[in-house]
Amino acid sequence: MSVLFPARSIAIELLLCTDQSRIREFNLWYDKVHVQELRGSPGVVDVYRYLDVQPDFGDLGARIMAPSGSPARYLTIYRINAVDPWAVMEQVREDEARRAAEGKLLDCMQSVETSVWDFIACRHSILPPVRSDYRLPDGMPEAILLLFGGADPEHLVEHDDWWLYTHAHDLLETPGMRQCQRYRTLNPQPVDDEANVLNIYEFEVDDPAAAVQHILEDDLNVRRPQGRFSPFSKAVKSGASGVYRHWDPM
Repeated sequence: MSVLFPARSIAIELLLCTDQSRIREFNLWYDKVHVQELRGSPGVVDVYRYLDVQPDFGDLGARIMAPSGSPARYLTIYRINAVDPWAVMEQVREDEARRAAEGKLLDCMQSVETSVWDFIACRHSILPPVRSDYRLPDGMPEAILLLFGGADPEHLVEHDDWWLYTHAHDLLETPGMRQCQRYRTLNPQPVDDEANVLNIYEFEVDDPAAAVQHILEDDLNVRRPQGRFSPFSKAVKSGASGVYRHWDPM
């Protein structure tokens, strides 16, 4: 992802602030205290935050939107460098449980889900960038589309080839999309309806939701009628799928 990514391994944590009157307190604590704690975890190279843009795509993009009326969703992206990334995040979870027991976690923070991923492939747009400075000081993109998906386990290679040589190529024609990466789950015991692939798309546009709307419409009106979708896709929970903008620390 940008200068620092794609990383070999990453983790994605979806968070909520359950008390909307404490949003400022939550973000101030997370930026000033908790990020530093997480960066001190063995195997965690760095931590980045994103905020859900909360677009309204209607039925066209229901799977990449938060449930209606839900609090704003926050992402924490962990860049991991370790032999066993899953074990790294297991330790992070244990440390979080210890902090909670000691009263060191903010009581309005809710960790909804955490997933761990290993790098498969990356593709870059050949179109000239709209802006020369789309990468932020921490090396991360300003906006991302996160898509959790499923593939028939017996056809993962074919599904990955479709994404790399067909689908990624199609989507990189979207104005403002700069790069995309694909990851595979590291969960040793995934359940049947759990995502086993993750795609991250980077944007350098002022309105990332409009860019994603363009993708959704082309999927419906162009790519599906042309048969440009994989036959090996599998319906799974959408999880933290959505459009997110880089969080500027307080």
